[in-house]
Amino acid sequence: MKNLFNKIEISYPEFNFFKHLNGAEKVHYFLEVYDIETKKRKNNSKGLLSGLNDFFDEINEEANHGVEFDSVEFGNKNDRVDIMIDSEHIVIESNNLKATRHIAYRFVDCGYMIKRDKDIEKMFRKSKVSKYLRVYKIIGQESCLCYN
Repeated sequence: MKNLFNKIEISYPEFNFFKHLNGAEKVHYFLEVYDIETKKRKNNSKGLLSGLNDFFDEINEEANHGVEFDSVEFGNKNDRVDIMIDSEHIVIESNNLKATRHIAYRFVDCGYMIKRDKDIEKMFRKSKVSKYLRVYKIIGQESCLCYN
């Protein structure tokens, strides 16, 4: 363990950050640096490829928690609308332009303030499956909108 502590290198900006922490935060920061160094040493002995595989496996395990998927199908396949929502964007994809617009208007009715993002649409166009693809940026969300 003595060798591990001797090999920990802290840059000047990190040291300045460390100086401004209080006692408990300094201990927490020190334990994080120690944990990073032990993982780095362990991964160096295993090899870069296996270390990266372990890292991405940990991310995939953490990413699956709290994600819910819901699928509702009704009507014929021409009216099918695929919707993907994250914290910043809404992606609506369909073969029916009227259905795509209707879903976008429903989001506005539910209190979302959205703006079409054509730059990101260009990015998705290569992999789109249906005829119409719309990407909206979520500007904000209100509990209700006044139509007056």
